[in-house]
Amino acid sequence: MKRLFQRLTEQQGITTTMMWMCFSCAVLLVMPSSLFSLNNSDLLPNTYAPYLWILALLTGSYLLTRVLTSSFSRLTEYYESQHLLARRNKMIRQLDFEEKALLREFIIQRKTVLALPLTEPAVSNLLASGVLAPAFETQEIKGSSRIIKLSIAIDAREQLTHKVIGLPTGKLTEAEAEVLKAARPQYARNNYISL
Repeated sequence: MKRLFQRLTEQQGITTTMMWMCFSCAVLLVMPSSLFSLNNSDLLPNTYAPYLWILALLTGSYLLTRVLTSSFSRLTEYYESQHLLARRNKMIRQLDFEEKALLREFIIQRKTVLALPLTEPAVSNLLASGVLAPAFETQEIKGSSRIIKLSIAIDAREQLTHKVIGLPTGKLTEAEAEVLKAARPQYARNNYISL
């Protein structure tokens, strides 16, 4: 993170320097030649004008490139966020039985973070669509399957109601509790809490 901040600071310093050089060259090229006269000779502007034009073109090109790259980067981020939002909404509308059971596990265990294997299709689908998000930057490796700590993404929480994930509201009957217990995925039952 420190290196990234340092690189951004250096990049901004270079851009600021280029902007001032371009501005200075433009001012020098536009300025009337009468201001440059030294002992009534117009030698100074005529001698350095080609160099000023080259410097103005180079710095102007650099600044134009920076503006275009920054604009393209922002547009790309915007379209990626819109695409992720559309994918997440579609995924929430089309949750299958195991994905609903996995999301119910967060409520059943009363936890915001669960350690889940990435090799399970339901986990990888929910992670790829943006419904689940990595909770921490660290991962645990257990056995042959990768276990990662995941939580429900903040943007997806408001859409995941009890009705959407198939969890009845109010007090559960014995039959409903047995159905929910049987539907729990084995890989998510680390800390069992009875319903």
